[in-house]
Amino acid sequence: MVGGVLFLAFPPLAFSFAFLASPPFGAHQAAFSLVVVAVLLVPVGMVGFHILQRHSYGRMGLVGFWLVVLASLVVALGVADFFVWGDFLQDEPPVWLGLGLLILLLGFVLYGVATLQARVLPRWCGVAFIVALPVALAVGALLGPFASMFIVFGIAWLALGYALWRRRAALAEQQPRRRVR
Repeated sequence: MVGGVLFLAFPPLAFSFAFLASPPFGAHQAAFSLVVVAVLLVPVGMVGFHILQRHSYGRMGLVGFWLVVLASLVVALGVADFFVWGDFLQDEPPVWLGLGLLILLLGFVLYGVATLQARVLPRWCGVAFIVALPVALAVGALLGPFASMFIVFGIAWLALGYALWRRRAALAEQQPRRRVR
């Protein structure tokens, strides 16, 4: 949920890639740094989903989980390299950032399908894993501002975090309470 809040609270503003080719300073640099932190929190959230579903989703879920975790780290490093530190030698984001996004997309699709098959979480969670990143990328491409992509992805992660939190609370209520003597 924290990652979703960071995506919503500090989107990388509505700048074009041409402006972003120069390193951001001040408040912009702080906002971009928080976006990197939000991307780094995606694997943390995935660990919670993995712990909840690990006995139910099989190999596809495990492969999707690891793809999301590793690709999130690649994307975070790519975003940090391009936006925070401002790589002066390039006009476009690095190729490995795009590759990281493709692997992240594949990982979320696999994990979403495995979540649907596991039936541990509500069906909408599996659908959210599958469609959140493609919809966020499409919204970012259609609307132009880069920030819209992070807003869509942030809302999806807030909803997923809430579902995980609710599931944890429901499991805690089902556990028999120990008597203290």
